[in-house]
Amino acid sequence: MSESPVGSSAHSTNSIDASGPSGPSQPTSSLLQLDSPLNNHTSENAGEEVEILSDKVSDDDDNKKLRSPYWAHYNRVKIAGVYKAICKYCGAKINEETNNGTSHLSQHYIWKHQKKDTMRQQVLTNNFMNKDRPPLLTSYSFDHGTTRKELANAIIMHEYPLSIVDHVGFKRYSNALQPLFKVLCRNTMKSEIFKIYEHHKGKILSLVVSNASRLAITMDMWTSSNQKKGFMAITAHFIDDSWTLQRRILRYF
Repeated sequence: MSESPVGSSAHSTNSIDASGPSGPSQPTSSLLQLDSPLNNHTSENAGEEVEILSDKVSDDDDNKKLRSPYWAHYNRVKIAGVYKAICKYCGAKINEETNNGTSHLSQHYIWKHQKKDTMRQQVLTNNFMNKDRPPLLTSYSFDHGTTRKELANAIIMHEYPLSIVDHVGFKRYSNALQPLFKVLCRNTMKSEIFKIYEHHKGKILSLVVSNASRLAITMDMWTSSNQKKGFMAITAHFIDDSWTLQRRILRYF
């Protein structure tokens, strides 16, 4: 493992090779690129010895591997004899805490970068419109807001109970699909459902107000099959500008 002095000489090459005695076959994480956040912050440590570490901890750490998955978002360096983790996204320098493990690293990544969807992956998508075409390999970015909205839509569409988000099996299933998705509690999911309700309520009111034709109001009654309760819905029927019959539920009891 080589030591990289920080100074003006660092700008004369494209990268600083941290390969050891084994030659250039060392992991690519041992290379410090000049345009990386880590290099942008090395100027603050001018005159200090900066050692870029690979995926193994040396000397006093008994060559233990960095097992936490959050180390994938940090570069581990040794500055003036002190181990630090430098964020690959913002360049923040975080001291290692032997007592708390990597909880401080996970907190920084989750609160600073995970919500900004910095993690991207490539996924195979099926083209359902054309069965003759092969699946496409596309770039995918996880969006927590879209996921929670679609979960709320599924609860509305299929009349799932709000308690489904508290089921252990559902949480395990969600974690298997997307580990980044944090399942919401039932109260938060209820608020998400009411947001969807208010959104569609505004759209219906705008549609009815802007419509030039007359409205026909009907009332329908039915009994829920699973709750054995009676309901009544008030529905508006009208013809839009393209002469298409439209139906919208205004309210139900």
